[in-house]
Amino acid sequence: MTNTGGYDYLARIALDPSIAARVGAVASTGKIKRPLITVAGTMDALLPIRRGAEAYEAVVSGSRKGNNEQREAQYRLYEVQNGNHIETFKSAFPQLEFIEPHAQKAFDFLVSHVENNAPLPPSQCIPRGGDISSTPLQPGHCASLFEGP
Repeated sequence: MTNTGGYDYLARIALDPSIAARVGAVASTGKIKRPLITVAGTMDALLPIRRGAEAYEAVVSGSRKGNNEQREAQYRLYEVQNGNHIETFKSAFPQLEFIEPHAQKAFDFLVSHVENNAPLPPSQCIPRGGDISSTPLQPGHCASLFEGP
């Protein structure tokens, strides 16, 4: 196995096939049993939205096997347009958005849903400068990951 600066998972499995089974034992199936909200930034340098939050949303949706209607209330994805995981970047790039205020609001919605059976706002793109909405302008994913100045 050669090391070119990154971990070569496939080469490692070739040396020890049991690794795949051990990783599979902790892999996410998407079969959630409790309400869950993901808040993710479209410009997140640490957790890219396409490979992270949107990929997980697809796993959750795939686990439903066509039973989305009954299980829809269990999962929401709120995408913060221009949102970035590293808040200190905002001083250098003022067009970035903080994720934390939206995460706090999403948590409040989740608590209200669990404790009072209040409906969760649908999955949505939270536009730059906007808030989570019960009637979002952009349901689903953000059409544009970055909104300029």
